Formats: sequence, C-alpha cells, structure tokens
Amino acid sequence: MQPLNQQGMFLETILNITHEKFKNDNECLVIKIPTNWIVTKANDHSFLRHEACDYIGNYQGFYFEFEAKETYKDYFDWKMIRTNQLIKMNQIIQNQGITFLIIYFGKYDAFYYVDYLLLKKWVEANQQHIAHEWFEINAQQINLNSQLKLDYLNCLDKAILKK
Repeated sequence: MQPLNQQGMFLETILNITHEKFKNDNECLVIKIPTNWIVTKANDHSFLRHEACDYIGNYQGFYFEFEAKETYKDYFDWKMIRTNQLIKMNQIIQNQGITFLIIYFGKYDAFYYVDYLLLKKWVEANQQHIAHEWFEINAQQINLNSQLKLDYLNCLDKAILKK
C-alpha cells in the first residue's frame, strides 16, 4: 500500500470502518479520541497534550485503550509513541485494563496486534527500533477481510483470558 498524504490515515481509515462494523454487529464499542490542536500561525499548527491513546473501548465488560501506528520502514520506531501516551498505557495496566498497539507495516502490507507490556519489555532490554521480523515472531498478525474489517477481537479474547 502507498502511504496517504497524512501519516497514519490508511490505518485510521481501516480502523474507523472496522469499529463501525463492530458497533453495527453489537460486538464491541470503540471510540476514536480526536487529537486536539490549535493554530499558532498560518500554515503552522501545534498539538495540545491529551491523555488518552488513539482509541478507547469496551469489549465483554473489559476496558481497553490502544495506539494505532503505521510505518513504511523495515522497523517500528518506539519514539512514535508520545511520552504522555506511554504514561497512560502504564496507568491502564496498573488499573487492570488492557492496552496494546495495532501496527501496520506498509512495506509488507501487514497488520499486527502487540501487547503493550511485551513490546515495552523488549524495548527496555534491547533497542527502540523494533524490526518487522520481531513482530512476525512475537505479535499476532491480524487480517483485513474483504469488507475492510480488521478483526482483532480474537486478540482481545486472548488478552482477557490472561486476566
């Protein structure tokens, strides 16, 4: 897939379609948290800090938040996650919630669900650039079906079983 002009828009579009299908089928409730921004000058903008991850939701009575990131490189850069998002993901874990990332590797046209703590522990022990091969081994690949539904609910089922 070729990247859209705005970074992250391909994955966001797919997730928005997916979440509408989840809602219509009464499978799961997921809400996109808008990014707040203010205009500081013409043709320039500045992001306000917000505490939530990209998406929040409830599935089978379990609260979750997740980050959606896409990369067109051979690796995922941990620095793509803002400090306030890392803080929030740690708070979710401390409060018995579920937190994860959905990462799209455009170069491989592959989507992955990865547990936040698993990825965090690897980064702390190794490096901040995580190779695509690591995701192939350690994350759960999720498929995009013909209706553009990225069905990651089976991944959430596994996360719930660990609770």
